[in-house]
Amino acid sequence: MREWQNNVNSNYNAFQFQLKKQMSHGLLVNANYTWSHSIDNGSGWHQSATGANGAAAGDGYTTDQTIPGLDRGNSLYDIRHRLVLNYVYQIPGPKNGIAGEVLGGWQYSGIWAFQSGAHWEPYIGASAHLVSTNPITTIDSCAAATFDPNFCVNDGGDYNLNGVKDDRPSSTIQRYDGSSRAAWANGLYTTLPEFTTAFSAPCLGCSGNLGRNTFVGPGQWYADMTIGKTFKITERVNLNFQAQGFNVFNRPNFILATAAGGAHNKITDTAFGEAGGTLNQRELQFGAKVSF
Repeated sequence: MREWQNNVNSNYNAFQFQLKKQMSHGLLVNANYTWSHSIDNGSGWHQSATGANGAAAGDGYTTDQTIPGLDRGNSLYDIRHRLVLNYVYQIPGPKNGIAGEVLGGWQYSGIWAFQSGAHWEPYIGASAHLVSTNPITTIDSCAAATFDPNFCVNDGGDYNLNGVKDDRPSSTIQRYDGSSRAAWANGLYTTLPEFTTAFSAPCLGCSGNLGRNTFVGPGQWYADMTIGKTFKITERVNLNFQAQGFNVFNRPNFILATAAGGAHNKITDTAFGEAGGTLNQRELQFGAKVSF
C-alpha cells in the first residue's frame, strides 16, 4: 500500500528593490532587483520526479520518511538573485519635412533580465548491492544469520536500504555554484576532474552527508529589444511599424532539464552535470498595423 501525504512546509524571504526614472530627455527607465531565498522539505508533488532533479530525494520522493528533516534545504525553484531592466527611448530626430517623416519619431525599447541559477542535487538511482568482504570466504557477512557490518559493503545504491532508489551520496564537495559554462556544455566529470572522486557511499544503512539542492544550476540573461515608429499616412490613417528581437545576442541559456526530464544528476551518468537543453535561440520578427 502506498500512502501519500502533503506534510512538508516551506518559507520564502526576499528583499525587493525598484528604481524608476520618469521620462526625461525622451528616456524612461525601470530597474527591479530581487534577492530571495526559498527553503522547503520538498518542492513538488510526485510528478516533480520528472523535473530537473529526476527521482532525487526531496522532489517527488523522500530520503527517509521517518526523518523528513533530511530533505530540508533550498527549493528547486530557489532563484537567489534576479535583476530586470526595462526602458523606452524616444530617439531624437528631425520633426519636419521629409526627413522628419522618415527619420523622426522612432522609439527604441527593451527588456534585459539577469538571474542566478536554480538549485539541484546529485543522487544515485541504483538498487543496493551488498557484498561480503569477509576474509573467511565461507562466511557471508551480509547474510542475516552471519551479518557483520565490518565486512558487508554496499557497492550499489539505496544507501539507507529503505527500498527507494533516490539517495544522495556522501561528498567531499558540499556546494557547487554552477559558474562554469563549459561544465554545462560538456558535463562536470569532463570539465572538472575533481568531481570524478568526490562522491562515495556512506556507512552501511546510512544516509549520505550531501545536503539537498546544494548545487546551483546555470544562470541566465537575455535581452529583448523593439524599435518602431508610427507613420501618419493621412489625417485618419496611421501605419505602425515594429521590428522586434528576442534574445538579441543569441546567448545559449542552459536549463537543468527538458520538459520530459533529461536531468543529468545521477552520479553514475557519464554526462553528469551536463545541461538538459537550452532556452530559445534568437528570434526576429517584423510587424505592421494600420489604424483608421
